[in-house]
Amino acid sequence: MTPSEQIKDIFQKLPTDKQNQLLKDLRSLRNKSLTSIEDSSIVECPYCKQTDIFKNGKHKGTQRYKCKSCNRNFKATTGKAFYGIKKRVKFDEYKSIMIKEGLLPLKQMSSRLGISHQTAFDWRHKILSSINRETENFNGITEIDDLWFLYSQKGRQGLKYSRKRGGSKRKGDNDFQVKMLVTMDRKQSTDLSVVRIGRLKSSDIKRKVGEKISKTATLVSDKHSSISAFAKQNNIEHINFKASDHIADSQHHVQTVNNLASRIKGKLNHTLRGVSTKYLQNYSNWFQFYESNKNSNDIVAEVDKIISKNHDAWNVFTNTENFYKRFIKEYSKRTYRCPTKRTWQNQLKDTMTLANLFIY
Repeated sequence: MTPSEQIKDIFQKLPTDKQNQLLKDLRSLRNKSLTSIEDSSIVECPYCKQTDIFKNGKHKGTQRYKCKSCNRNFKATTGKAFYGIKKRVKFDEYKSIMIKEGLLPLKQMSSRLGISHQTAFDWRHKILSSINRETENFNGITEIDDLWFLYSQKGRQGLKYSRKRGGSKRKGDNDFQVKMLVTMDRKQSTDLSVVRIGRLKSSDIKRKVGEKISKTATLVSDKHSSISAFAKQNNIEHINFKASDHIADSQHHVQTVNNLASRIKGKLNHTLRGVSTKYLQNYSNWFQFYESNKNSNDIVAEVDKIISKNHDAWNVFTNTENFYKRFIKEYSKRTYRCPTKRTWQNQLKDTMTLANLFIY
């Protein structure tokens, strides 16, 4: 009998009250172990990124640190996705389910873990806020296309016409379509960027992937005037074709991008029954990360590594509404209305830092 089986056998023989006490003690021990690991990883200040830090007492049993450069206190969890979360064991279980089983309905997650619907929602978006949009440079044949989603205000309270949260179903390019720019080369470098609500512009391509497309690359797309204008402005070879033809030749096509687009639309529009435009970029980042690491032997460890290093997740999570407001005002003709009333006491308000964190 293995040690694991022996422990299970002993546990089953214990009275119910003893089992509950043992589980409580094991959770406490696990939390202390996690805290110890996090403390050992502290090498710099999460605010100013300087390494001149020192221990500065404890707060409720948790080690505090202080930075000599910016004179601010912080903990090992400051700014991370699990900052302020007390049920760390359940959070880790939530994260594992989210990675291994995909994005399940919030109602199912809340009943499965014994947490509230609001907590299930917050934990999902704290994890999503940890995943940055990281893209390698594009070389060789690079497919590019725009993918549209219906403008959605799903979940927004106070709208006069709540039945019309999804906008308009009118055909063709219009100001109710959220455009996602999908770029991918044959080495699987991928970028999914929400760029604007309305018709794609060449400035959107330049803003999102302009510096990542090599001058020696060959852009392949349909005859979209904005893509052609971008290629011409940057002296990049461009092969295009009529959308109805689907391909230029056997080598130059956008089938790889179309395949990726169909999968992300299936996930967001069907599995999740649509997502709010406010959170579309976060879901895109998650999908892009998942696609890039789908052949990884331990994708849970990859997510853990990202979450443990990202000290900006809390700021992104608490300022998503501000980012959405800026996106609506700068990159659409829609009207920003019914702002959320939810705020956080330690929410970042520094405009310069927020500008660097802007997710759109």
